[in-house]
Amino acid sequence: MRLEGEALVELLASPKSVAVIGASADRTRLSGRPLDYLSRLGYSGALYAVNARSDLPGVPTVRGVSELPAGEVDVALVALPAAAAVQALRDAERVGVRAAVVIGSGFEDRGAQARQELDEFVAGSAMRVIGPNCVGTLGVPAASYLTFSSVLQNEIPLPGRVGLVTQSGALGNSLLQTLIRRHVGLHQWFSTGNEVDTGAVELTTGLLALDEVEAVGVFLEGVTDPAWLGRLDEAIRRTAKPLFVLKAAQSDSGRRAAAGHTGRIVGSSDAADAILREMGARLVSSIAELADALVLAGVGSKLAGSPRPRVSVVSVSGAAGVIGADRVAQDGRLRMAEPGRGVPLDPRLHFANPLDVPFIGETEVFTDTLVAVASGSDSEVVIGVESSLAHEREELVAKVSTAATHQPIVLTSLSEDDQIPVALTLELSRAGIAYLPTVERAVAAVAAVAAQETPEDDDGAPHPPVDGDGDAGELRGLEWIAQALPAGLPWARSRVLDKPMDHAAGERAAAELGLPLVVKAAGRTIEHRTELGAVRVVRDPRELAEALPVVGEICTRHGDALMLQGFAAPGFEVLLSVLDDPEFGPVAFVRPGGTLAELLSGQTAIWHGWDADRRVDVLRRSRIGKLLAAYRGGPTYDVVRLAELVGDCLDAVGRDGLQFLEMNPVIVHERGLTLIDAVGRSAVVTHPERTP
Repeated sequence: MRLEGEALVELLASPKSVAVIGASADRTRLSGRPLDYLSRLGYSGALYAVNARSDLPGVPTVRGVSELPAGEVDVALVALPAAAAVQALRDAERVGVRAAVVIGSGFEDRGAQARQELDEFVAGSAMRVIGPNCVGTLGVPAASYLTFSSVLQNEIPLPGRVGLVTQSGALGNSLLQTLIRRHVGLHQWFSTGNEVDTGAVELTTGLLALDEVEAVGVFLEGVTDPAWLGRLDEAIRRTAKPLFVLKAAQSDSGRRAAAGHTGRIVGSSDAADAILREMGARLVSSIAELADALVLAGVGSKLAGSPRPRVSVVSVSGAAGVIGADRVAQDGRLRMAEPGRGVPLDPRLHFANPLDVPFIGETEVFTDTLVAVASGSDSEVVIGVESSLAHEREELVAKVSTAATHQPIVLTSLSEDDQIPVALTLELSRAGIAYLPTVERAVAAVAAVAAQETPEDDDGAPHPPVDGDGDAGELRGLEWIAQALPAGLPWARSRVLDKPMDHAAGERAAAELGLPLVVKAAGRTIEHRTELGAVRVVRDPRELAEALPVVGEICTRHGDALMLQGFAAPGFEVLLSVLDDPEFGPVAFVRPGGTLAELLSGQTAIWHGWDADRRVDVLRRSRIGKLLAAYRGGPTYDVVRLAELVGDCLDAVGRDGLQFLEMNPVIVHERGLTLIDAVGRSAVVTHPERTP
């Protein structure tokens, strides 16, 4: 039976038996480290070594994979060159191995024989494969160290309730070291490498399902298993566990680097951010933010409370307190607590938030104040800022660690270069007090860990059109787009003239449509009509007589047809873009359209994986949804019909050769809507990593 999600994660967390294929007795070699870790660091299951040349001391050794006891090995770690790895996997499957971790490289080139053989094996096998080109996996409680991580040579992680998934092995190795040194208990870490079979989304979904895991951190370059996105969405909502995601490859250069490093196809950063936020993932912007969030979730788990928790800052420095207060005020996920009048304070202090405790050499006053504020009911988290200049750190840590407070404390220092010693931060961690380097990083971590409110659309600067230029195919105009979409959509009435200079035909078409109307290029070859002067508003016969030859000549020169189009009833103008994203599949972006497109910021992303009700809900919660819902006493526009149009376009993109389309404007009326114009591109690439 093929293991998936939670079952696969559980197997790798605590396999009853492991075989290391290509094992070496030399613990300094990459092929020797996994066997050394499993033998020395506490793994209690059955352990086998496969070595073609010699027996390895202390471990049952066989010469070939086929000599392993049939049905007795749960997991194989394959430490062989690419040329030999695939045959080892075939042999492992024949003896009943259920999952394999392939740490070897040499599979990056999709056209190479070894990679093609590996892809063929995975496609026809029930055995799950992690990797290749990964650092491996580790399950801490059972000491299931299926990895060559350098960190384990000197340190091992504490068992805990945090999960970690990283597509980059080197970055994951660095995060593992950070979590160990900052005393964060870890349940499992997966380095996923090239993801020929098992992707980061599936493993993340499996980790969230475990009762033993309370928070998960993910470093994601590109989604290779989009079929799991719906289940991840459901898992985040069902468990309400924090999922922290650092999504890399946000720029064009970053996407190119990701493709070169891992072979993954990486899509639109706008799509990824919007979809992950709507799912409930907490996006972080740096490795430090990811580590800090995991520290806070893993050590100070009491913090996961209500949305927008009230924060108090107690600081030895007035300046640091102001900085902390500014950061809280600037983050919509937090709010400053009102100063508690009932808190017992040193008579030299005054009720305030932030609360300045500027006494040098009076550690007891600082700790008493910090504990008093955290014992009150006015705050939901208290950030304390200490300094070696003012405090005796052993005394501070001893008192804070033994105090019983109602609210969690996050302790920080004035400077990253003046940190509390590691031994003392271990004492803090055991007491459930997270220590972070600075007040700025503490505020950011508190915001990431706090319960998240339902997201709205992006508040940032106007976005450039999502035009799919990275994989641009043949430009297609309104006529072709209309044929690709369902029949019966409410297009504005129009007539197309294949002979743009046939003015008599133009006059007949105008008579059928009635004035006023628009004379413009049909869009078969001309994408930006305004720039060429290929669009004219016509209100009377004189303007029609002037417009037909001018626009007709431009269309003739550029090989386009001429279109006459009737006016639509007034309404709210919307720009709708839909692209076939290589990671997430079809994604729609809705933003203000027409003359507002370049003036109003904010866009709403809608993913094809959401059902009709979810699409309507996302639209209504967005900024544009609020504008459509009787904003400031104005009309209520037809959001449901707009959501239906979005669904029609999502269904069409990625099918019948349509890779991207943009409608601008879509005029939304109080009842119904009218489609004015559209442009699109036909597909010229496939997405070989997308799972059907």
